[in-house]
Amino acid sequence: MQLRCGRCGARWEYRGRAEVYACCPQCRSKVKIDLEGIPLSLERWAVRVPLEVRVPDDLPGAAEAFYRGRLEPPFGPIAISTAIRHDHSNYDELVIRLEKKAAEEGADPKEVMAAYQILRERFDREICTRLWRSMACRCGRGDLDGGADPCRRRSI
Repeated sequence: MQLRCGRCGARWEYRGRAEVYACCPQCRSKVKIDLEGIPLSLERWAVRVPLEVRVPDDLPGAAEAFYRGRLEPPFGPIAISTAIRHDHSNYDELVIRLEKKAAEEGADPKEVMAAYQILRERFDREICTRLWRSMACRCGRGDLDGGADPCRRRSI
């Protein structure tokens, strides 16, 4: 694939394995790899696809509507996170798109599962970030120090 550096103007045939940025061989600046028209691998697609997550105002009510008698209240952070992922985001739609894309490409099951895991982790991270701001996140920790994201803090 031909790349051109926007900083120094160098052109070269890129044969590396990077997915987003390549390093210019002349000036060492980052050059975005443009893959327009080239189909993305499943894992790459899962990393780049836009997520839509809406946190409802009534979290216990949203969980109750999702579980409809399958799980009794009170609902913990994992149950609330699951309800948001399935009823208040585009997660299910993206899983269906992933399955169709995998079938069209005849993808290896390991690649499909890796892409699914990436998608799930991205949603969980987004939901955790949004829940942390409003109450408690999926990891079960709330805002302990009033500023730092508890999921990003290291345990000592």
